[in-house]
Amino acid sequence: MRSFGWGASTGATSRDLSAEGNETSQTSLRTEVQPLLGKEASPPTAFQAPESHRSGPSMPPNEPVAEELVQLLTVDEIAEMLLKAELPKLRRVLRKLQLQRPELFDAAAMAQVEKEVKAEEKEEKNMENGQRQALLAKKGIKLTAQGVTVMADLLEPDDSHQEELRRDDEEADILQKQSMLTQLDDAPLVQFNAPLHFALEGEDVVAISVIRLGRLDKPSAVRFETSDASAVAGLKYEAAEGILEFRINQTAAQIKIRISQDDRWDPDLDFKVHLLPEGLVGARLDKYLSMTRIKIIDDDCFPTNTHRECLDSGEIEGLVPITLYKEYLRGCAQNPALRKNFMKFLMAQQVSNFCSFAKMLAHTFLLDVILSPNPPENWKFGMGQHQLLMCLVWISMLVFAGLHFLNYLKLTWGLPGMATRNLQVALVRKFFSYNEISMHSMERGRLINSLTLNCPAIVEHGLMSVLELSQALGLFINILLYNIVGPMMFNTQCRLMPLLSLMVLPLILVIAFRLRFPLTKRHLTEVYGAQVVAMEQVTEAIRNFHLVSDYKKRGSVSDEFMSLLVAVGLKNKGLKLVLMNNSYIAPWVLLLYLVLYVVHEGAHVMDGDLTVGIFMVDIHNFITLGATVGMVFQLFEHIEIILPLLEELARFLNMETDTLNRHELAKHQQEFTAKQWKKAMAPAGSKSVAAADDHDHALEAFDRLPITVENISLGFGLASVIIKQGQLVSFIGPTGGGKSVLLQLLGGAKLPKKNAEGGKPCVFNVPSHLRVLHVPAEPLFFKGTLLQNLTYGVMPGDEDGDIGRIEKILVKLCVKQHVIDMIVQEKSLDWGVVLSPTTRNLLSLARALVANPELICVHKPTELLDQENAMQVLRTLRSFVRKRGVEQDPATFGNRRPRTCIFTSSKKYGVEISDKVFNVSRTGVEEVNKTEVTSSMLN
Repeated sequence: MRSFGWGASTGATSRDLSAEGNETSQTSLRTEVQPLLGKEASPPTAFQAPESHRSGPSMPPNEPVAEELVQLLTVDEIAEMLLKAELPKLRRVLRKLQLQRPELFDAAAMAQVEKEVKAEEKEEKNMENGQRQALLAKKGIKLTAQGVTVMADLLEPDDSHQEELRRDDEEADILQKQSMLTQLDDAPLVQFNAPLHFALEGEDVVAISVIRLGRLDKPSAVRFETSDASAVAGLKYEAAEGILEFRINQTAAQIKIRISQDDRWDPDLDFKVHLLPEGLVGARLDKYLSMTRIKIIDDDCFPTNTHRECLDSGEIEGLVPITLYKEYLRGCAQNPALRKNFMKFLMAQQVSNFCSFAKMLAHTFLLDVILSPNPPENWKFGMGQHQLLMCLVWISMLVFAGLHFLNYLKLTWGLPGMATRNLQVALVRKFFSYNEISMHSMERGRLINSLTLNCPAIVEHGLMSVLELSQALGLFINILLYNIVGPMMFNTQCRLMPLLSLMVLPLILVIAFRLRFPLTKRHLTEVYGAQVVAMEQVTEAIRNFHLVSDYKKRGSVSDEFMSLLVAVGLKNKGLKLVLMNNSYIAPWVLLLYLVLYVVHEGAHVMDGDLTVGIFMVDIHNFITLGATVGMVFQLFEHIEIILPLLEELARFLNMETDTLNRHELAKHQQEFTAKQWKKAMAPAGSKSVAAADDHDHALEAFDRLPITVENISLGFGLASVIIKQGQLVSFIGPTGGGKSVLLQLLGGAKLPKKNAEGGKPCVFNVPSHLRVLHVPAEPLFFKGTLLQNLTYGVMPGDEDGDIGRIEKILVKLCVKQHVIDMIVQEKSLDWGVVLSPTTRNLLSLARALVANPELICVHKPTELLDQENAMQVLRTLRSFVRKRGVEQDPATFGNRRPRTCIFTSSKKYGVEISDKVFNVSRTGVEEVNKTEVTSSMLN
């Protein structure tokens, strides 16, 4: 049967066929019809059909050809053809033909058929073949001699899509003509030249281009201003605002923003620049490119640049762990926000230490003055003991309330949360910028472990431990001062034993810590390694759940995970035993010291050489000192715990990224786009844009800029291709020929190599103003509502995310109604599991159409679809190209830039609907005529 496809018909349907063409057409028709009749087809004669670019069903040939066809097809054959074809399809075609070509039909017979159709439709479903044959005979569909010629077309696949395509083209032509009329008086469009810009931290100024499209015969002006995103004005860049003016015939202007320079490490941060509608003169703002983001590329290492060579080379193991920890603290001190909160914490802790010193003196005063039967007169302050007691109680309560409030304030400052958030956000940002090598070498289980567990642990036991150590040091100084000041205030002798104990006790504990450190570190390393292995195992099992389920490995995977958990438990048990023994070192040392102190100093109390107050406060202080030294011992253990975690975090945060490559590519594309636009704007023989008679010349030249690829490596050869904007393009070719790689390059999922093979100059230019979306073959969804997933590429508040528009797009893509109904539901589900593979593919494509980019690169959009739904999906993509978006306001057609869709196809109908077809193979990329596509190209 002849294929009337999507965009072209190659059958011999012209009214001017030669005699040879008539004879060949008859033979070909007979050959195509025979499979329906179940008879052997006679061999067709060789001929080359003339090329035709008509869409839709072909027109019938002239009368002489029809007379010849009558001799080829008997009445019985026609009846059998009608019987074997689908009756509903035939009825639709017959009705359409009756309206278009009434001369082909017997009017009375067709009128009778129309009356009987409704009543017979219910019966047709249960008809036997004999009944259906009888019905056809009853209807007596009579065709004239010329009508017989159309029978082959009736038996072709339903060509309703051809009519829809023709209608889409007509609507697009109308929109184009209307936009040309309305744009004559419209103000020009003003927009940024790219949705994303890059700035190096070492650059003083970043220049951002703003372009003007449309009428250039009048001046224009637009206000701009910057706004913070992850980068803060004053720290990473200087805020800017002002008015950008365009003179007559001026198409581009620049906004310059200063970038701050420092040696402090930060993740790659960004800020925004907006073109404002307020104060707009002689111009209109583009809907999508009235805002651009500037990404500041930080050139420093984490945590500092002190050991840059080791950090850049990835040889972090060469650093002494405690050295890396010191640099981490130094890096935190370089962060203004962290440094400010850290100093506030430090001052609050010293206030608490001062209160502890006052508390020591108050306790001595209570025992030796207020509660003493013979208090010294110089400490009464003119009050009785009862009054002094009440004053001390009230002062103690006020101090306690003040400390409570101070601790409350410390929580509101949020130092641990801020420091943890900085590390976690930096790790996420770094992960999204990894190049392919880093992605492949990075272990996801370790990354997740580092993000969720290690970052909080590093802050809690690394940064906050410094504050706790400073507090312990302050307490040690308070006890030392008390042992000097206390005896002087209460008229007793200064004793040597307490002073020596302040030196000896910490020294003993430090020696014990150093002796126990190797054993503790070994157990810590074993526990952490076992935890990481278990984490990686469960991560892989979850990621490959369907593989585990399909191969009935759930039990074995669970058993393997259980064995890993048992190993973790055993190693954790050994670690806890070691840590428990470590925790008893300080109490044992303290107990032995207190025994000696009580025996020695107690005798002085009994002899009257030492007051009870000082004796009791000394005992309390030594107990406190022992607990503090034990806490310090644990703090050192915690620091030892986080050293391998910090080392791994440093490795993650210093891995190679593709940010610099993307910066170079973006810069190249912006320069190449500007150069090509300038070249396209200047008509032949003219020297400036002003020489163009058409005011829209700049806009038309801008929309004509092609997607250019020259000598780009696909891994096994070089590829070159030029694609005009505003086209539906299909990539075909053998498996492994490079279709997916080329599509990933165009979609921005992969970056092209800088230098082509063989030293050939390479060019890779997707015009910089195009918003590009890459739709992978494997659809991805995050856990959230279906509406959130479908509007993932839409800015908040944008009308592109309107529910009504989304529903219409889903209907066009043949998504089932029960799935469409889920849009308004607030269910947060794992859509990658809930939905079928076919539905996931359709929703992934719908998400891209909802975002409405200028360029969509789609992998295998019809792979899982039957032909009917596949043709409807391709028609929707074609409509996206023709109408510059799907379900967009027709009145804004002229303000929208051309849409381009590039997809991979292995089906004939995918080729036929395309405007351009490129065969991608290991020998290169070449454009092919749709009529020349072979089955080997579609593998």
